[in-house]
Amino acid sequence: MKIASLLKLGGRFAVLLFILFIQGCDQNNVTLNNELSYPTTYKKLDIETLKLMRTEFAKANPYLDSSINDFGFCGFLDSLLQAQWPARIPDLTRSEAINVAKSFISQNATWLGIKASDVFTFSIIDSSTIYEGSLKWYISANFQNYGGLEVYDTNIYTEITDGKVTSCSGNWYPYIYIPSKFNIDNIATAKAAVLNKIVYIWDIAGRPISITITAESLQTAEFSRMILPINTTDKIELHIVWVINIPKVYYVIYLDVMSGEIIGGYPTLES
Repeated sequence: MKIASLLKLGGRFAVLLFILFIQGCDQNNVTLNNELSYPTTYKKLDIETLKLMRTEFAKANPYLDSSINDFGFCGFLDSLLQAQWPARIPDLTRSEAINVAKSFISQNATWLGIKASDVFTFSIIDSSTIYEGSLKWYISANFQNYGGLEVYDTNIYTEITDGKVTSCSGNWYPYIYIPSKFNIDNIATAKAAVLNKIVYIWDIAGRPISITITAESLQTAEFSRMILPINTTDKIELHIVWVINIPKVYYVIYLDVMSGEIIGGYPTLES
């Protein structure tokens, strides 16, 4: 039986790691809820604030086809912007392209959610020749690590053409509240929280199949923790979750460490 996967964790592309110490701006460009409340919430910006930010960002980055999303971070809008095309120059070397990416991230730290103290690595560094002969570089930073926890889907991706960053997407989060104690604070309590819960997978015809999580199925489960952003139309909530991979039920579960609720997951069998 083949099952369609709903969601996949971001893959690791370990190519060559370069450590970057950012000397950027610590200013936070989004609205937070109470700093000591959980989960940390980044709220959608009002229209006027967003217009000003997009104008400022476009002036600082005239070659970008991306802009500022509704939460104040670098990202794509519904359509690509009509940006300037950079003048043709000799192709950049690998080290030169990396330096361009470093400079861009440092200069745009506020819109990328980067703090001066942040340290990260480049995990994807690749290039290709585009239609008019220029060598285009694709450089991506690894996922954010905050308080020892990886933050899901937080790679910062840049494209560089003729010495200019022409596309950028993704962000880190400048502040994430991590409670001093988790309510579901060990594997035993995590197991108890999902025991006898039902997950659903789908057969090749699209019919749902229910599977109950048993004590036996949890014996071979794998447990880890991460920070999971939950996006809605008006906010982003940053939840700390147990990632529970249960091979015997063909499912990965995201269990909130504070509420003990299952807030996401996906089947592991592919079609």
